[in-house]
Amino acid sequence: MAHAPRPFRLAVNARWLLPGSLEGTGWYSHRLLERLCSTPNWEVHLFMDRRVDGVNYPGAVPHVVGWPARHPWLWTLWNERSVPSALRRIKADAYWSPDGLLPSRTALKRVGLESLRLAVTVHDLNFVHQPEGIPPRVGSYYRRVVSRSAREADVLLTVSETSKEDLAATYGINPAQIVVAPNAPQQAFEAMPDSAPAAQMRWAGGFPYFLFVGAFTPRKNVATLIRAFNTYCERFPERAERLVLVGNPLHRDAELEALARTSGPRVVWAGRAEGGELNALYAGALAFAFPSRFEGFGIPLVEAMASGCPVLSSNASCMPEIAGEAARYANPDSVDEWVNLLHRAATEDPAPWIARGLERATHFSWDRSAEVVRQTLQTLNPNP
Repeated sequence: MAHAPRPFRLAVNARWLLPGSLEGTGWYSHRLLERLCSTPNWEVHLFMDRRVDGVNYPGAVPHVVGWPARHPWLWTLWNERSVPSALRRIKADAYWSPDGLLPSRTALKRVGLESLRLAVTVHDLNFVHQPEGIPPRVGSYYRRVVSRSAREADVLLTVSETSKEDLAATYGINPAQIVVAPNAPQQAFEAMPDSAPAAQMRWAGGFPYFLFVGAFTPRKNVATLIRAFNTYCERFPERAERLVLVGNPLHRDAELEALARTSGPRVVWAGRAEGGELNALYAGALAFAFPSRFEGFGIPLVEAMASGCPVLSSNASCMPEIAGEAARYANPDSVDEWVNLLHRAATEDPAPWIARGLERATHFSWDRSAEVVRQTLQTLNPNP
């Protein structure tokens, strides 16, 4: 009598699953694992570098592996020592790292896993193209390890066609070997057409507002947005809009810190927001302004569109791919172009842009992306 094949034992780098402080890679990991962990005949093992409450996916087996890895030399120890040992202990068939960082083939060979199948998701190459915005040791580690991981992986995933082209060109990888599974909003955002008065009262002193959402890093280019807003206020003194900035610092940005000290009361630093609070912030804004110089995807673009918020975006990197004809664009470093966009958003009929954004947002779905990732990882299964 034939025996059923044993489950596909997939280990996953779940180091970015930090409830309450998820950023892009964390949301990507979380939303995909919600869907992948229940795959029939899969046994999913989650490797974390610390014990975290609230990480619970039915069917998944959590493991605390090694020591907390939040510094480049600890990342090396975690990836090159702790992870290979854990992979050998659970007898993994494959390992997937959603953050671009894999243990080396040399480290795997050291524990007898030289033939282990590897999958990696590389979201973007900001550390290659925007190194000045990253601490030097962090950038150096990522440049070295992501390059090696992309070349040694059996499966290479990314989140946009723009990133796919960049990975192929930068690392000399055949584009046909790179699989695109796009991001989507962190939750089910919806249009809230009557929310503006309450949102304005809560976050902008009762005034209409422009909105930015994202981690405060130099590549997000919030400094240019603040300069443009200050110029807008000077150029159009009859206007009363505010600028609401949602997010927290990720890396030190001296330029932004200096602007924060002199930005004045019309620039509102709102801190972090999630869930219904973030949906209301988007839905109540005159426009979402995203001047980023470089992204792998730009999740806030889709969140804003899904919330019925008109989008103003930089014309750099993947932004035109993601927002399409649903956004108005400017050079990320042109203050004058951003002043013009802000004025248009404040004075033009928003209805056409809201409609285009709502339609464009339907192109992005975690369910569809999870199915692409599922089928891709299934190719690593030794017992399909």
